[in-house]
Amino acid sequence: MVRRGENIYKRKDGRWEGRYIQGRKADGKVRYGYVYAYSYKDIKEKLMERKLLLKRSDPEQVDFEGTVSTWIDYWLDMISDTVKISTYNSYKNKLERYVKPYVGHVPLKRLSSEQINQMIKSLSEQLAPSSIRTVCQILKSCLREAEKRRLTDNYLFEDFQLPKVNKQRIRTLSLKERQLIIKLAEEDTYGFPIILSLETGMRIGEIAGLKWKDIDFVSKTLTVSRTLQRLQTFSEEGKKTALLEGSPKTQMSRRVLPLSTKMVNYLERLKQDATGDYIVNIQGKPIEPRTITNHFKRIVAGTTLTSVSFHALRHSFATRCLECGISVAAISSLLGHTSVKLTLDIYTNTTLSEERRAVEILVS
Repeated sequence: MVRRGENIYKRKDGRWEGRYIQGRKADGKVRYGYVYAYSYKDIKEKLMERKLLLKRSDPEQVDFEGTVSTWIDYWLDMISDTVKISTYNSYKNKLERYVKPYVGHVPLKRLSSEQINQMIKSLSEQLAPSSIRTVCQILKSCLREAEKRRLTDNYLFEDFQLPKVNKQRIRTLSLKERQLIIKLAEEDTYGFPIILSLETGMRIGEIAGLKWKDIDFVSKTLTVSRTLQRLQTFSEEGKKTALLEGSPKTQMSRRVLPLSTKMVNYLERLKQDATGDYIVNIQGKPIEPRTITNHFKRIVAGTTLTSVSFHALRHSFATRCLECGISVAAISSLLGHTSVKLTLDIYTNTTLSEERRAVEILVS
């Protein structure tokens, strides 16, 4: 039971927020710190831990004596209300699982590049190079904040020995494969997400979060304004997950997409039997991305496309656009990329047909 004077509050996003006195500002005013949890019991424990830590070490002071784990917890608390829940969960899980076991016990001010490189070497036995780079990027963001406060060595990041990432050729569908998938999807009750992804290049979470109010049948457009994801939560029973609405991946991911007449007609037919707000649903309830993926695997089972992922449909949309001569700038906008450079980095030299056409033009 919440008691008056505890400085514990229930937030609109379902989390509990606890406030504690961190110290005093130069003008004498109180400076507060904040912690977050998914249950009252957890927030009480976090507040108690934070107050005990403050007695031993103050991250605001140059003589901070805390460990890397202490700093990680402090940093996570600091950014918790500035990033999306999915981003926060991703940061927390990776730091808890891949950083704390290796260097969490080390006093922050004694952390060295050698220790981090040893961690990277150990992680290489269980993670792909790209995953290791992601972990290190998060760790770097965390430690940059400590560096600003002069709590770590300024040269800590210069000797990171990150593994090389071999860029793999993107798997895209041939025209024949695309036609086969569309045929199979049109014949299946749960095939709509496949068709929509092939026509618009939408991400699976964006498709899962699509609502009828996002469709403008008059202007023949679709507005991408949310995603649906199953995210980790925390309760008194331990770690759990919940299906939550969130904002698109980036600001550029909030976009308006044109729809073909065929797709508009398809949606009009679906709307006649609509039983809820979400377009992709089962008995009016939204379908999560994992279920959409399972339906996709079932639909292509028994064909030569069993190794194709749902995300490959997005790549295939972009590839078809390139083959049709659509500008990279337009494709970047349709995909919701943060920059044209990102689109070029991903889709340069993705299809043999484009390379063959270039050779034929050169020798003609």
